[in-house]
Amino acid sequence: MPEMPEVETIVRSLRRSIVGRQIVAVDLSGLPLRRPVPPAFAQQLASRLIRAIHRRGKYIILELEPKAFCVVHLGMSGRLFHLPGTAPRPEHTHAVLRLEDASQLQYRDHRRFGLLELYEVPRIGLIPEVAALGPDPLGRKFNGRNLSRGLRECRQEIKAFLLDQHKVAGLGNIYVCEALFHAAIRPTRRCFKVCDEEARRLAGSIRRVLRRAIRHRGTSFSDFMGPDGKPGDHQRFLRVFQREGEKCRRCRGTIERLVQGGRSSFYCPRCQS
Repeated sequence: MPEMPEVETIVRSLRRSIVGRQIVAVDLSGLPLRRPVPPAFAQQLASRLIRAIHRRGKYIILELEPKAFCVVHLGMSGRLFHLPGTAPRPEHTHAVLRLEDASQLQYRDHRRFGLLELYEVPRIGLIPEVAALGPDPLGRKFNGRNLSRGLRECRQEIKAFLLDQHKVAGLGNIYVCEALFHAAIRPTRRCFKVCDEEARRLAGSIRRVLRRAIRHRGTSFSDFMGPDGKPGDHQRFLRVFQREGEKCRRCRGTIERLVQGGRSSFYCPRCQS
């Protein structure tokens, strides 16, 4: 599943290539995604100008003129590609935005767990999906003090807390495992047992892990590609994720795996307590 660095990579690429372009027409497959695509979606999107592109958590948001916001979530297998107008439309292409320069933006999703919605609201904060999100880990409201406040009264395991999009927006399994390793906190630690200093360290670790992943264009194990068709490179720099049985690069102990909430967690028993 694409996580926040992968989504940020897509957003930065699309800002360079499609902002300022007008949408001439929209073609849909007619198949439902996570929710059915609204019947009026194509007609409402056509003829609007792409004014800006934003990211909120794992959501890609096209700000349009006349005022509206097109919300895209990639789900588990969604991809966006900016291609020449003559490019073929392979199977599982569920939306094509034809642009004024004869290029096209294709949305592909073979599992169809993604989301396409259009909201005619005056600002991003009024989009329901955005309003439900917690603070963005790269935003001003995310810091050790606020994180500590949220952890103090919570009895969840720390990993479950960080994966909850209502508490922190955009984090997924890969980068939570990596951030907890960098902060020397075991993924099974109960939130209320994380002290203020550890929360401060964790907030900094989350920011550093995400920024490093963005510099490497995200992590590609199988599905993820940017709009230009190029995969990410961050998988070469992971410290614990999917490294079960390998040596820890910090202490030379052995990386272990456990299952939490149906997901694999990777950690170093020596480094993380």
